[in-house]
Amino acid sequence: MLIIMPSVIFSQNAFTFDKYHTNSGVREFLHELRQIRSDQIKLHTLATSPGGEPVTLIEIGADKTDVPAIFAGANFEGNMPLAVEGALKLAKMIIDSAKYTSYLKWYILPLPNPDAAKGFFEDVKYNRSVNDFSINDDADDSVNEDGYDDLNRDGLITLMRKKSMEGTHIISHKDTRIMVKADIDNAERGKYRLYTEGVDNDGDGEYNEDGEGGINPGITFPHLFPADKKEAGLWPGQSPEVYGIMKFIYDHPEIIMVYTLGSSDFCIVPPKGGRKGDTSSDKVKIPARYARMFGVDASETFTMDEVIDMFREHVPDGERFTPHTVANILGLGAAVNPIKSDLDFYEKFSGEYKKYLKSKKFNLSRLDPQPAKNGSFELWAYYHLGVPSFSMNLFRVPKTDENNKTKDPGFLSLDEVRDMDSEEFLKLGEKKINAFLKYNNATEKYTAADIVEMVKSGKTTPEKLVEMLEKLKESEKEKIFSQKDKALLAWSEKEWDGNGFADWQKYDHPELGEVEIGGFIPYLETTPKPVHIDSLLDIQLPWLLHLTEKLPRIAFADEKITDLGAGVYKLELFVENNGYLPYPIAMGQRNNQPAPVVVILEGKFELLEGIKREPLGPIGGNQVKKISWLLRTKKKIDISAKIESAVLGETIKYINIGG
Repeated sequence: MLIIMPSVIFSQNAFTFDKYHTNSGVREFLHELRQIRSDQIKLHTLATSPGGEPVTLIEIGADKTDVPAIFAGANFEGNMPLAVEGALKLAKMIIDSAKYTSYLKWYILPLPNPDAAKGFFEDVKYNRSVNDFSINDDADDSVNEDGYDDLNRDGLITLMRKKSMEGTHIISHKDTRIMVKADIDNAERGKYRLYTEGVDNDGDGEYNEDGEGGINPGITFPHLFPADKKEAGLWPGQSPEVYGIMKFIYDHPEIIMVYTLGSSDFCIVPPKGGRKGDTSSDKVKIPARYARMFGVDASETFTMDEVIDMFREHVPDGERFTPHTVANILGLGAAVNPIKSDLDFYEKFSGEYKKYLKSKKFNLSRLDPQPAKNGSFELWAYYHLGVPSFSMNLFRVPKTDENNKTKDPGFLSLDEVRDMDSEEFLKLGEKKINAFLKYNNATEKYTAADIVEMVKSGKTTPEKLVEMLEKLKESEKEKIFSQKDKALLAWSEKEWDGNGFADWQKYDHPELGEVEIGGFIPYLETTPKPVHIDSLLDIQLPWLLHLTEKLPRIAFADEKITDLGAGVYKLELFVENNGYLPYPIAMGQRNNQPAPVVVILEGKFELLEGIKREPLGPIGGNQVKKISWLLRTKKKIDISAKIESAVLGETIKYINIGG
């Protein structure tokens, strides 16, 4: 018993979420999971980080073949410890319920950036996001020679403010702790220059420009790779973690959906468009030489479906055109904005998720999640892999009551309106809507009647209306005191007894002279106290499991055999998608990813019309497609029809024909 007891105690304590796991703690957690489900679980080492740390992935459902898979990655930038806990908890939830492995397997990567992740546990903290890859950030003869310095020895790297005639910032009129940019347009002159805490170690006149490490794996994926950022490296996948992740994913074509736990949140805020250089499938311009051939105006725009139809009219029957082939023929560039039909399901799921959170009494009034960064994993998954990519930010600081509620309880708050659907909003009536607009300084441009018509016609939604009003408020008040600063200060007071902000302290700097050191502490905005971990994960993570129920499920629905005489038969097979999501999604159709579904006929017959390997092509959610063949046989035979897919596995149907 004495020999057995320590392992039993570890098993009981290994899966608790009352602390943040160190790198070694994450590995112990994964190995303990494998021990209790060794038949279902495998561990894969995708790479070794520049700092010598293994990048370990857990495969759940390793005993299954020919099933689709979901890939979940967390904390790619290394500075969001809660995301790591989310990945570990997700793995435990999946293992505890056979429901989510009955027709799926999972690949979960809790620590893709272990070098940066260890920064949270070090004696001096500074929101580290780069790994230990050696990069000469300032192009001199040395590397890592000018990093941060904890001058006041409080274990935190914050800011330094220095009075200067060339200053860019002033002290906020609302709170002397906060620095804001001087409003030059209104003749306001800056009085302070801001620096990160440290000294000019290499004597080049710059501060902390060449610190420890070099590449941030969270911004080093191929889509919109930020080549202008030194921390992105010289090319996508230069760092071994990112190369290993991409190689693993391309080696596993069964991945049908991707989850990212990090700073962006596609579950709350659908991915945004508006980037220049977009070749949207809804607005395609046809080059002049093709426009003349098709007899259309080269200045007009067409949908991708319309362009495909034009091509089909001018080529022999049987030629196949996809958005990808058309884009190549027309010389269209890379897609950089989401396609509208994909945004439709993102927006639908976003609305459902907010209602789900409200039903759990979860406070939705929080600071906005960050937009997905160029070079991020979640953007690469959508644009390059062509699969639904959902990101989730597990913690955002609550907004202050001042921003959420008005003094008059009869007025509606922005958050109350944001959470309404169009029908609920219209039921308010023009009187309440007018009061809401007036309080938010919008009545000069829009009346209640205008807004009502816009909502009725679908031109706007309550959520989009609130976004517009918030931008108006921020543009007016940002220079004085931002909503984010208010929220962070309030969170510091409520949860950290005011210690979330390091008060400004004078310091005699060796190069700058007298400065003051202070500011918000590292990780305040992203990392709540451990006591909150379990509840945050228990409420939000089940939504990702719910999304698995939306996956496409393709199967044979029915068959029809028509005897045409002389041993000739027409065979019609009906293939259905029982899931909500299409296969593939619109972006997948555009770039020919993931692998297509093919219907294969096998047997001893003569094929008169059709082909034995017939691509199914795109199929919408809850839709049926028909494929037909003409074949000849002199006797009664059994043939097999097989749905073959590298993603969805195989389904075989046996058909009796002839005689």
